[in-house]
Amino acid sequence: MKETAISGIIRRFDDLGRIVVPREIRRLLQLREGDAMEISVAENSIHLNKYQPLRFREGVCGPCLTAFCRSFRLACAICDTEHVLASRVATIPRGPMLSQPARDHIQALEPYLYSPDCPLPLLEDGSHPVDTLWPIGTKGHPMGAVVLPHYRTVIDTERMCVRLIADILTETIIQEEKDI
Repeated sequence: MKETAISGIIRRFDDLGRIVVPREIRRLLQLREGDAMEISVAENSIHLNKYQPLRFREGVCGPCLTAFCRSFRLACAICDTEHVLASRVATIPRGPMLSQPARDHIQALEPYLYSPDCPLPLLEDGSHPVDTLWPIGTKGHPMGAVVLPHYRTVIDTERMCVRLIADILTETIIQEEKDI
């Protein structure tokens, strides 16, 4: 998503301290009703960021990736719904946006397995073809995916381990969110 500045919109707090985020901004940032927002303060500013539960779980994601890559000698990445959060072995950058087809698979909680007839690029620039994408999350609450780039032939055991990592991350996050 390209950054676009929208300014000049003024809103007032109501008696409960609420303000309405204008439709144009919600549409630009792909925010939907029910999305959780992270609220932080920096100097004299209030910052709202779409809450991405996996961004706060790098302590879990990193060891999962390291163990997988050590066992299989295969590149692997963990993404939230928009960006790569962590990767091992491969040089997959963390900043660029995921491709729209990859985001669509994550939002629909739809796994992807490599097909030469229907390749799936991981990043928006079309780079890093995907061999396996296994979504993390539950119906109505997609959180990200575990991804194997298509650098070599991947065997079913490796794909099953990717699914297991995604399931462990889903269950860990769900349990932690219940405790909040």
